[in-house]
Amino acid sequence: MENPTDPAQTVWINPIGGLGDTLMVSGVLKLLYDKDTSRRFNLIRRTNYLGILKGHPAIARIGHPPRSASIVGTDYWRVEDLGAGEQRGFQILARMFGLSTPVEERLFLPGGLEDDPGLWGLIPWREKNILIAPTSASPRKEMHPSLWHHLVDLLRQDGALVVQVGRLSDVHIRNTYSLLGLTTPRNLISLIRKFDLVVTSDNFIMHAAHLVGAKAVVLWGPTDHETYGYPEQIHLQCPKPCSPEVECLKPKKGNRTYLTPCPLGQQHCMSQISPEAIHEAIQKLILRRVQIF
Repeated sequence: MENPTDPAQTVWINPIGGLGDTLMVSGVLKLLYDKDTSRRFNLIRRTNYLGILKGHPAIARIGHPPRSASIVGTDYWRVEDLGAGEQRGFQILARMFGLSTPVEERLFLPGGLEDDPGLWGLIPWREKNILIAPTSASPRKEMHPSLWHHLVDLLRQDGALVVQVGRLSDVHIRNTYSLLGLTTPRNLISLIRKFDLVVTSDNFIMHAAHLVGAKAVVLWGPTDHETYGYPEQIHLQCPKPCSPEVECLKPKKGNRTYLTPCPLGQQHCMSQISPEAIHEAIQKLILRRVQIF
């Protein structure tokens, strides 16, 4: 039997992927722990993920594994073919950890949400407040900034305050209130709840919106909403103009293209999404009551 106090005997988790993937891993581990509280793991230290996974009831220890340790990765995209239904990323992760699928796709944040009144007080709130998260860890999931500029102009005509979140190095979208570089993953998750709606690409914010029950319009290009998106969100999926032979973000093909811009330039699939179509989806979703699954 595994002994959670013995690092050599307990299975070590090597977290691989982005923060959105980490929220899915956290959800799967919570499902597993709720089913059997004796199932606990050690976590290999990764600075980017401690803010999400620290304090998780299924994690006994965070640190560095001994040479004899049994290690399991979370790179579900290499394990099975991705797709809809039981081939969604969350479902594959669940099977990797021994759960029978399908399971409820319930994300989990250990320790709960962390409010930050100081951060909230910086924002000049209006009657209608929209948060945008234009960037992703992969440039191929990003719509061109000029289209975001146009969308923000449309939203400002509606009288909305538009707040941008992301990394300090991200391109600032014109006429948005910038919180670039000012948030941690935890206080950003909490902040999302304060907004009427989120507009984002396929990134951490998309998963975080599902976690807290925030309305979201999500923009999709090389990845597919049926694999990663959530049913209460509005998804704008752009058809891919590239040929099947082009290696974009194909599963099991490594990361050769993940960190590189699309070579199609202005024909990049994400840039085929119309700001007017996004604006129309926002108007519909603001008026719609959303049931969170």
